[in-house]
Amino acid sequence: MSPKKRISKNSDARTALCYIRRSMVRDEKDLVSPEIQRQNILRICELSGYVPEWYEDIDGHRSGMHETGRPGWLALKARLNDDDVVALVANDLSRLHRKGWRVGDLLDFADQRGIHLILADPNKQIDFSTPQGRVIAQLSAIFDEWYAVDVSLRRKANIAHRKAQQITVGLPPFGTKRGQDGYLIPNNEGAWWLGEDQWVPGVAGDAQPQPGAVWHSYYETARRVLELYAEGVGRTRICERLRAEGYPYRDRKGNPGNMDVSAVRRVTSNWTEYGGIVLDSRATARHFTHDEITSTVLNPERAVFDTGLLKQVAHMAVDRALLRPDAGRRAAASVYPLSGLIYCAHCETLASRERSSVQRSKLIGVKGNAYRHRQGLYCNCHRRQSKRSVVEGQFRQIISQLSIAPDMLDMMKTLASEIVPQAPLSQDVDAKRTAAIAKCRRKLEAARHLYEDGEIARDEYLRRRENNEREIAQWTSYTSETAQVMVELMVCVEALRKLSVLWDAGSDVHRNELALSLFDHIIFDLDQQRIVDFQLKSWAEKFLVLRANLPADEEGLGEAPKVTIVTPIGLEPITN
Repeated sequence: MSPKKRISKNSDARTALCYIRRSMVRDEKDLVSPEIQRQNILRICELSGYVPEWYEDIDGHRSGMHETGRPGWLALKARLNDDDVVALVANDLSRLHRKGWRVGDLLDFADQRGIHLILADPNKQIDFSTPQGRVIAQLSAIFDEWYAVDVSLRRKANIAHRKAQQITVGLPPFGTKRGQDGYLIPNNEGAWWLGEDQWVPGVAGDAQPQPGAVWHSYYETARRVLELYAEGVGRTRICERLRAEGYPYRDRKGNPGNMDVSAVRRVTSNWTEYGGIVLDSRATARHFTHDEITSTVLNPERAVFDTGLLKQVAHMAVDRALLRPDAGRRAAASVYPLSGLIYCAHCETLASRERSSVQRSKLIGVKGNAYRHRQGLYCNCHRRQSKRSVVEGQFRQIISQLSIAPDMLDMMKTLASEIVPQAPLSQDVDAKRTAAIAKCRRKLEAARHLYEDGEIARDEYLRRRENNEREIAQWTSYTSETAQVMVELMVCVEALRKLSVLWDAGSDVHRNELALSLFDHIIFDLDQQRIVDFQLKSWAEKFLVLRANLPADEEGLGEAPKVTIVTPIGLEPITN
């Protein structure tokens, strides 16, 4: 078999893709590991004259056994095909992969593309250009994979042993911490409530930060939740009571704040752990019956709360999960035109700051023709709802601004042909498609023979087959980029036209379906009572770019809207 042709690089290309990954944190050295990796990589780039381009997976533990769960690596991998990339730099081989066959694939790919694979750790540098270096790399990858598997087995054995000793694993349930023996004890940490959702974290016995501040520990908050729930108070009402009484909640990052309904559910679901016993399944995934709760024996010596209270909580959870024969069923929720589409602006700010989608909150339609903030979830907004006429009226103005007159469609098509690169001739496209499909089929046949001969593992064969079948499907449905943009443009224009026509005459369900098909989300500020941002579906983003380059259509805009829309693509704002 002839060797693969090595792809030559542009002599001016100096970009080095630099990758940093943090493994499981066990001590302080692991915490600074990303900084050590960065220093080593920077030193290599400076010596070689490379321009570093950073990709990181350092937000928590990122396993090198798999590629999923490593967005930084996947982004880097997508850049490896670019012509300006000349090097891939990592601190050591295990930062890239802990799978032997993945390392082998990476070495072959880097060699074919003319990319220099460099290890920055002075004690782990390997010359991959020599046969001896490649052998050492393969052996190192095998040992790295064995180490990861061995650590996983020992970790699972340790977890099983701890659970057999009735010791919890992972983050302790809210309001508790582990003592020196590993068992749960009340947590003396908490927060001072200063009013207006302002908190100061601390420990029991700390000095009062200001006069009038109210102190509660997280343990007291958990006990208050259990007491209210056992009395039959709903989760939303519990959140309101705790907020009014100044009881703090602590998120996974240790920040104090208000409790939401999902946190209440986690507290009440952990009644077995609070009672001194540990089960195999997750607390929120358990489903008990009254008989199972009665037969469950809690350990009063290890319990952090009264076992009688915990049993009441468990029975109350079962009662709420069952439908009473005389209660009937709840009627289907009303569908408003913007249901499932409109979000709270204050919650979006929190979600962006915390980098957590959990903080996002949709506004829901309620009786009384209003959109209301999700109950039990508190942000910085003071108003909790807005009338339908206000929200939907502003949305109607957005549709009016985006819509274009029929005589301006040709102008938009001309702009699209200028912005998008010209497509090749049709015969070139057909030839390119035929050649690409034939090449993929040859790759499929070669992979099958390699698998039958035992040259590659089944996982590698399935991966190659999936990649080639996906590429065949893409080429089969291939159209030129200009044609694709034109199709998306016409679909977007038609969707806006239908939405504009049906907004006044159609039903709420039809309006909602059209809005969901065209818009990704709408951000509404409840305090200011206005839409502050919106985003179309990804396939319709080009329409916004083209629409922004058209001259103002005075007839299509209608009356001056009452809101200001700020979009990331430069669409001229709608102002008073």
